[in-house]
Amino acid sequence: MRLRTPSVAGLLAVALLAAWSCQNPCASTSPCPTPTPGGTPGACTNVAGSRNAFWSDSCGRSGSGTMVIAQSGCTFTATFTGLGTFSGTVSGSTLNYTLTFADPCSGTATGTATISGATVSGTFSGTESGLGCCNSTSVTGNITFQFPPTPAITVTPTTTTTPG
Repeated sequence: MRLRTPSVAGLLAVALLAAWSCQNPCASTSPCPTPTPGGTPGACTNVAGSRNAFWSDSCGRSGSGTMVIAQSGCTFTATFTGLGTFSGTVSGSTLNYTLTFADPCSGTATGTATISGATVSGTFSGTESGLGCCNSTSVTGNITFQFPPTPAITVTPTTTTTPG
């Protein structure tokens, strides 16, 4: 019986696959943000889809949930649950956006966020008022959303009776 030793090419392929999988934090069913259109100068990153979203502001308010981002070219729009409408542009891997606060709050804020791997995070500042809101001349805050999205389907265990 003769033992075969792995080829250098085979070992190299396994090493490259392992290195790639360590750098790809997104599930195969939900791709990471990707440049669009295909790496051309001035391209923007595609951030569209269902995303896990988190936010907090200087008034002590915070929230989380799933937001759905729609994107056309380098322009996007979404709704942050409990915060408001989030819209703006993507330039490379930077988002410049405006928040329009949702009821019971009113006002607007602008901000910038950066894509880093599977996470987009940024800050905003503006004015906000309303019952239970800042009611001040200024508000600052943080936003984060992540890839992959929260699973759309939740499985609930059930009891099955087998006829005996």
